[in-house]
Amino acid sequence: MSSEKLEQIKGIEQKINLPPKNPEIALPSYIFLTPLGLEFFSKNAHQTIVLKRYQNMNGFTKEGFFTKSFNAQVMQKLIMKFYIEEIYAALPELLPLRQEIISTNNLIIYAILYRKLTPSLAKALFESKVVKEFNRKNPKYSMTELNHISTQKVELLFKQYGAILEQLKESIREKITEKVLANTYLEEEDMYARIRALPKFLEWIDKRVWFLFFIIYQKEDLREQMLYTFQNMIYSYLEHTVIATHLSNLIMEFVQNAEKAHFELLATKFLKVPKSDVDKFIRNRENRLKLKQLAIDQKQNLQISWNLNPEKLTSGHLSRLQIQISNYGSINDDLAQRLRRKMKADVDGISIASFYDDSDQEEGKLGAGLGLLYNSYLEQACKKEGIQYRCVIYPEPKTQKTTVKIDMTL
Repeated sequence: MSSEKLEQIKGIEQKINLPPKNPEIALPSYIFLTPLGLEFFSKNAHQTIVLKRYQNMNGFTKEGFFTKSFNAQVMQKLIMKFYIEEIYAALPELLPLRQEIISTNNLIIYAILYRKLTPSLAKALFESKVVKEFNRKNPKYSMTELNHISTQKVELLFKQYGAILEQLKESIREKITEKVLANTYLEEEDMYARIRALPKFLEWIDKRVWFLFFIIYQKEDLREQMLYTFQNMIYSYLEHTVIATHLSNLIMEFVQNAEKAHFELLATKFLKVPKSDVDKFIRNRENRLKLKQLAIDQKQNLQISWNLNPEKLTSGHLSRLQIQISNYGSINDDLAQRLRRKMKADVDGISIASFYDDSDQEEGKLGAGLGLLYNSYLEQACKKEGIQYRCVIYPEPKTQKTTVKIDMTL
């Protein structure tokens, strides 16, 4: 790699890693556990964690614990081990917790992607021409499943060739990073996300996959083909990171809509603010503080949850995720129709960058046209990656509530 490319990569890595992220996510939440999670916490008693029964987002009583904040890495590991069923927050306002909500969503999506990485790579490798060619030439040492690879042989290989494998990992990381940088179709945000995620993806790959890679890599006639195949598979898997980016932006759009409807209802119903003045009223910071206190007094919270085991349909290598955002304040038919049209907009061939407007400082430099169009980008990305995706808005006039449900099967 040229020194110019190395400097470019180094500059990007410095940019995407600064400022350092706080490992604690200060999102007050109820953490509900799976049966595996309950077993783990009962065997490993934590003095700081008290398990109790609470109502979850859908009103069912579940066992778990409440926390004002949680460590991102610890939570991610618990999710990867299938210990967490749901993360649920019910608060009088959510927009001030924008970064916490995005961080929570990202750690969940990445936990699922890390968990799926090894089986996905293994499947692709065993179906690749290079592995089939190796098996044809070496029938005695044919490899068709990860479970057939001896753990003792894996450990021995890493003991003998650990330093060489680390050098290969670094070389693979550099090659994939070069390829990401060369992709002129990538938005800057997606480029940074992939480069930032790459080292951790490489670390999460099962040692048996590295064993398979290295055994074939040592065959001179298959070396280049193996390296090319392996790098391309990891590069392709990195494309899944766009799901986290689009999903976080979509969630925050729904949160913003929910909070606006939430405060509008409180202002008109309890403070008798005329509907014609309500928009101007809730833009005032002091008024929003009054509305926040009113929401607390009336016990009318905004709700957001990530359910990692909805209806216990998570099975095999597939993981189903259901995200719900709910608020008091029912949308009318006209607004519902406009939201549906915007969510179903045709964005084929339209870059996300075309919606950005540097003059719009108040909305985080987002042009008004972007909004729920993230739903269309997300649908498009999920379709490309073979991910089942569905997003529905449920107006509930009787309870004066509106709920958004996002379902994904990764």
